[in-house]
Amino acid sequence: MKRRDFLTASAVAGVATVCGAPRAAADQAGGGNGMPKLTPPEKPAELNLCLQWGAIPGGEIKEKLDFLEANGFTAVEIPSGDWPIKNCDAMIEAMKGRKLFLATACGPSDFSYAEPEKREAEVQKFLPVLEALGKMKSVGLIICPARGKLSEPGRLSAKELRKDFVENTGKRLAEHAHKHGTSIVLEPLRRNETPFLRQVADGARIAADIGPGATVMGDFWHMGLEETSFMGAFICGGKLLTHVHIAGLKERIIPGVHRDADNYVDGFKGLKLIGYRGAVSFEGGWPKNPEDPKKGLPQEEKIRLIRNMATMLREQWAMA
Repeated sequence: MKRRDFLTASAVAGVATVCGAPRAAADQAGGGNGMPKLTPPEKPAELNLCLQWGAIPGGEIKEKLDFLEANGFTAVEIPSGDWPIKNCDAMIEAMKGRKLFLATACGPSDFSYAEPEKREAEVQKFLPVLEALGKMKSVGLIICPARGKLSEPGRLSAKELRKDFVENTGKRLAEHAHKHGTSIVLEPLRRNETPFLRQVADGARIAADIGPGATVMGDFWHMGLEETSFMGAFICGGKLLTHVHIAGLKERIIPGVHRDADNYVDGFKGLKLIGYRGAVSFEGGWPKNPEDPKKGLPQEEKIRLIRNMATMLREQWAMA
């Protein structure tokens, strides 16, 4: 048995302990084998493929959305910052009559500053963004509570950050998001990017502690280092899991370039078990141009890679 296979089996067996009885309960009836008994989802899971805004071919909003629909994508992820505010009405108009939904807005955030004024500034800059996302009927705003090292001067400790985020900054953002019909989506990162939130289960626990308006996401690239099981991690997210990022597992580029390494079946099994119907959104770079590594790939090659990724992910979803 391979190491990941062993760890997957171990992680799934421990889901009842890690995630709590509401999402998985050990089978104790009729001489059960101790594996978790999962509640069947109310609706079957769906694979909603999604691209981040910068990866979508085209210039104008309509042109980008046309490309997504023509290639079988069903969701779109937009930038954060002031983009949702400036483009709110145009995006609403462009989305009318389409079989697309607006997933998340993705942008930088950090709530680990020791100075209350800096944390407050971080909260204030996102309030109007959440209002715009709610108006656009977006799933939510991706939030990373901390970046860098908490040991640096001017940072809260992990304990202080969690308390402040759950009781103050994160809670206020979540309440504001919920009021406007959207959410904050907590993103676990890799250990070299954050010391605070690195696993889906931890993000789900923080979101649950915050309450309505707070959810969690999983990112295959981050999870490849931090999780023992893609499937177990997604099961731990359960109903609080509202977004997924995907990239190559060998290299953080578009999936399918290193086809032997890019196996997402285990994770897709977890998504199916929880009835996941959110977006699976590509977040990553592109391979180097073989003709000139200093130049980017031509647009036609990017389009070929996008279509190749979509085909591969649909095949793996069917296998899960």
